Amino acid sequence: MSEQSTGVWVYLQHSKGDLTKDSLELISAGRGVADKLQQKLVGVLIGSGVQELAKKAVEYGADSVLLVDSPALQVYFNLAYADAIYSLVSERKPYVFLFTANEIGKDIAARVAFRVPTGLATDNVQLAVEDYNNPALGQFKDLLIQVRPDFGTRLARIYTPKHRPQMATVRPGNFVPLEPDPKRKGNVEKIEFEPRNYPARVTEVRELPPAVPDLAGADVVISLGMGVLKDASGRARDPAEAYRYAEELKETVERKYHLKAEIGASRALVYAEVKELEGLIGRSNQVGQTGTTVKPKVYFAIGISGALQHRVGMSGSAKIVAINTDPEAPIFKIAHYPIVGDLYEELPKLITAIGGGGDA
Repeated sequence: MSEQSTGVWVYLQHSKGDLTKDSLELISAGRGVADKLQQKLVGVLIGSGVQELAKKAVEYGADSVLLVDSPALQVYFNLAYADAIYSLVSERKPYVFLFTANEIGKDIAARVAFRVPTGLATDNVQLAVEDYNNPALGQFKDLLIQVRPDFGTRLARIYTPKHRPQMATVRPGNFVPLEPDPKRKGNVEKIEFEPRNYPARVTEVRELPPAVPDLAGADVVISLGMGVLKDASGRARDPAEAYRYAEELKETVERKYHLKAEIGASRALVYAEVKELEGLIGRSNQVGQTGTTVKPKVYFAIGISGALQHRVGMSGSAKIVAINTDPEAPIFKIAHYPIVGDLYEELPKLITAIGGGGDA
């Protein structure tokens, strides 16, 4: 129970010999919670030959790292990884355990929560620490409050007071990694673990091209909104033409400046299910509070008015370029480069200008 539980844990993922950006964000999220609780931030790192990554986790804000390093854990296998994590949770009894809300994080967090057993609040965009009073359950001090998108533009506050650890997945893109400090000291504790014989095993791993756009990991995001359906005079336009311009802009940015670019969309355009954009724009392209939160170097808002839920999901972008026919569009309040005009005229000009620039 809570009196015996201590420590804020974060599950650290790694890929191609390095900690993922999502994991660095998770350390930042966990650091904020740990400081409010006045507890230690502990990274949980599993794999083979990943000891140097434990040191990096400390540099980015972890107080210590529990390192489960074994050749048998070189490839992610959820049954073995869940066993390793569950044994640590059972023995050490953390107060809070955070995972990234991506494919692996959701997979492993649900398995561990079921075994403990404890609750699991998913896809959180904010975390808080507060006292909580429930007439039926009583008073709870220093409770982790999990905040996630609800319907429309609303946020839901999730309370899980009775069991420990409080477990949550955190949506990528909502926390900024801390600045690394190479002089920072922390304890790295190596944990022995021997996987048992499982009814299934991994025989081969193939890297497939991403099935969905990696909006959170993109340097440049080009988003389309309902404005693609008509030009400045109000005449209907083929939105597939706007999409082709977005693709051309994406290719230009990647070729000329060697930056990773992805195509996004507003919630309104996604839910409109425009026939001409079928197979091109879907839920995986949605940027905003109820979609993907992005913080790219450059964000292009093409024909997007800038509803609150959309601005929440992209306002952290380093630079925002907006094209809209309405000079009073809310997106212009946060745009660094506002362009009032017809996107079907301005976007080709923008592509030409960007393509004619010098090398990055």
